[in-house]
Amino acid sequence: MKIRTILAISTLALTMGSASATEWWIGDNDGYGMGIPDNANHTFNGFTANYDGRSAAEVAATNGAQYTDTYSTTHPGYGPQPGTVATFTFSGLGNAWTQGSMWFDMADFQASTFGAVTVTFNGIIQNWAFNDGFPTTKVRFFDLDQNVLDLINSTQQLVITIDRANSVDFYGFDYARLSDRFARNDVPEPASLALLGLGIAGLLATRRRKPE
Repeated sequence: MKIRTILAISTLALTMGSASATEWWIGDNDGYGMGIPDNANHTFNGFTANYDGRSAAEVAATNGAQYTDTYSTTHPGYGPQPGTVATFTFSGLGNAWTQGSMWFDMADFQASTFGAVTVTFNGIIQNWAFNDGFPTTKVRFFDLDQNVLDLINSTQQLVITIDRANSVDFYGFDYARLSDRFARNDVPEPASLALLGLGIAGLLATRRRKPE
């Protein structure tokens, strides 16, 4: 098989493996309102938790965006919102869900030190016993279980609650992102990547051997 043919086939496989998805966002992926790169260290104050980088629209939001770009958003007496529960609500989702994933850009979760928050997706408990440490931000994805998908189809919404009642942790969010695809389906398969690499390597080798 010619190198150019291999390259074309591998590129097609790579494209098919990462088909576009519909997404819903809460928050704006602006690096916590200060341009912090994904999976990096922030400069929030870990003692008084007084950082607030929200836009006016985020402050006024009721869908959960009001809990983004702050640190810590749900710590009574410190964060800009009273209470201990943050709720992110995605509505108008329809009833044809067969797969889906949630993505969060989160900061400073330290469950082993300060206790884990209690998190539910449409009332179904999720394991959020993360230990990222201060001052680390982390982008995580969660492929939605079938029982969560069934509830999306019956209610046409996804409601995420993050309850800090059993935790004294400080933490923050940049955004919450919902996709109608499994996250793992958007990661190129190793075979496709290998085939693409083979095609590129062969094409480069052919060009080097081309007479002047």
